[in-house]
Amino acid sequence: MIERLKRLQATMAEQGLDAMIVAAPEDLSHANLRYLSGFTGSSGYLVVRGDGATFLTDSRYEEQGAEEVQGCEVRLHGSPYVEALAAACRKGGRRLGFEAGKVPVKMYEEWRKELPEHEFVPADGIVEKLRIVKDSQEAAIMHEVARLAGEALEDVLASFCPGTTERKLAQRLSHAMQERGLDGDGFDMIVGSGPRGSLPHAKPTGKPIEPGELVTIDYGGILSGYRSDETFTFGVGAVEPKLREIFELVRASQAAGIAAARPGVRASEVDRASREVVMASGYKEWCFAYGVGHGVGLDIHEEPFAARPGTGRPDPVLVPGMTLTVEPGIYIPGVAGCRLEDTLLITEDGYELLTVTPKAYRSF
Repeated sequence: MIERLKRLQATMAEQGLDAMIVAAPEDLSHANLRYLSGFTGSSGYLVVRGDGATFLTDSRYEEQGAEEVQGCEVRLHGSPYVEALAAACRKGGRRLGFEAGKVPVKMYEEWRKELPEHEFVPADGIVEKLRIVKDSQEAAIMHEVARLAGEALEDVLASFCPGTTERKLAQRLSHAMQERGLDGDGFDMIVGSGPRGSLPHAKPTGKPIEPGELVTIDYGGILSGYRSDETFTFGVGAVEPKLREIFELVRASQAAGIAAARPGVRASEVDRASREVVMASGYKEWCFAYGVGHGVGLDIHEEPFAARPGTGRPDPVLVPGMTLTVEPGIYIPGVAGCRLEDTLLITEDGYELLTVTPKAYRSF
């Protein structure tokens, strides 16, 4: 954590910031706070200055803050919290960075009222740019969470029976991940069977999963704050040739995208390689409309994003330590859908697969 704080301080100096607030009360994202401090509780504030950092939390977390937080002065903020926050900010200079895209207007107004002498400078994305490259500790956790989640999926598939509902399948997978030692689901699970497979974000329902259908499961676990992300599509009994054709096309599309992922390549090239396979087929009308991939870490969707070429969105060059999903799909409304997804860790000479489930066609 100390090294991460030093990297943030160096970035702040480059941008002329004397201090920066990372706020994570109950209703805001805690990913950046956890990344910088190690704190896993539900409410805290971090003030980083050029010569140090102060972590503030409430009395519920007095012991936990002392145990978890590294590289910072740890203090309780009392009520109202803003007085202690302002005191920590005044230890630095007057040019104060904050995450403008995350901080509610009411909170910002409280800060301005308490610190009228300070210049508040939007500093969105500073911490996220530090998080984009995973260190060895982060990579090790992500390998573990993906492995355990994959093993949980195999446990559930081994006992799958037609007639099981989408909701029951999701519940069993969630339970299996916890039985394997994960802290819970990494995000809201997606299960779409038969015609519901055309919904990229299908919520599990009470619909029975019937013979002849494709079933798509998009799931992940969480461990020490880090998440896995994987999508697996399988058949139930004998499926018609058209559905097998769709599956094999998505599989070829994913393989092309994965093969394109390496250091020095722009993220959009991964999307292009994957998308071209589907667009050259008879199924281009139902080709995935989203960018083919995204980073994974403390958040389930984070930089880098593999956007469609020509959209004007940021198009980062892949470097070692980045994570990236490759998840093409074909979605035919009222008929079926198929998506396959793996998460990669970019390495010096290519990539490593974090997710472990083979993506060859299987029927249960």
